[in-house]
Amino acid sequence: MEKTIKFSIVLFLLAGMSLFSSCSAARKAGKVDKREATPDYLLSQLALNRLQPEWFEGKARIDYNDESQSVSAMATIQMKRDSIVWMSVRKLGFELARVMVTRDSVYVLDRINSEYTVEPLDYLAKSYSLPAGLPQLQDFILGNAILLEAAGFQSSAVGQSFRLSNRSTAVESDYLIAAAGFSLQRMAFNDTRNEQKITVVLEDFKQLAGNKNFSYLRNVEMDGRYSGKAQVGLKFSSIEIDIPKDIRFEIPKRYTRAK
Repeated sequence: MEKTIKFSIVLFLLAGMSLFSSCSAARKAGKVDKREATPDYLLSQLALNRLQPEWFEGKARIDYNDESQSVSAMATIQMKRDSIVWMSVRKLGFELARVMVTRDSVYVLDRINSEYTVEPLDYLAKSYSLPAGLPQLQDFILGNAILLEAAGFQSSAVGQSFRLSNRSTAVESDYLIAAAGFSLQRMAFNDTRNEQKITVVLEDFKQLAGNKNFSYLRNVEMDGRYSGKAQVGLKFSSIEIDIPKDIRFEIPKRYTRAK
């Protein structure tokens, strides 16, 4: 049971993290200026608000629910830009799993069963029918907007927000951007060919060094023909940026490779 729970958390997080998020800058709320609702302007604001530290560390409470199980755990996440993501998943003080993602591979230590897994990074794309890569994973963790394409966007004003959408790609995308600060409030991706949907809601923005905002609360929903329905809540805390970390990942000799 623990093995099933652990791999559900790890694989879902990796698949989900490979696709999305956002950040923002402070600005007084007011009437939406439709001149700011052009796709180019909105894209420029998302680019301006990108958080790009050389180093990152944070803790996150994970609440996972799918059609067969519900579980909570704590994760410590460390990463170096364009290089590595490291994650330790714990429950009741015990480490259940340790994960490392590099430019081309995913490594998982199963602490409960003394097993390890090594797979090419593109196995996420094959398993979930979604783009997967280290840059997308790091952007999700940092809360940066993930754009599948650079062109083909349409935009409109919706209340005190802007909507940015793209229907010209195999995976349709929608973004809801707050007029106050241009923080990304929601992202939704719909792969109609593979019947896979992912929605991410970002909340609880707080300012980090450099006047960049970070979303401390994320709610992710997945609904797919093969993956079924699942929800993950991520509540971040203890964020540190640009402090070098000694990231280590070693496979004990007594561990066997999982089949």
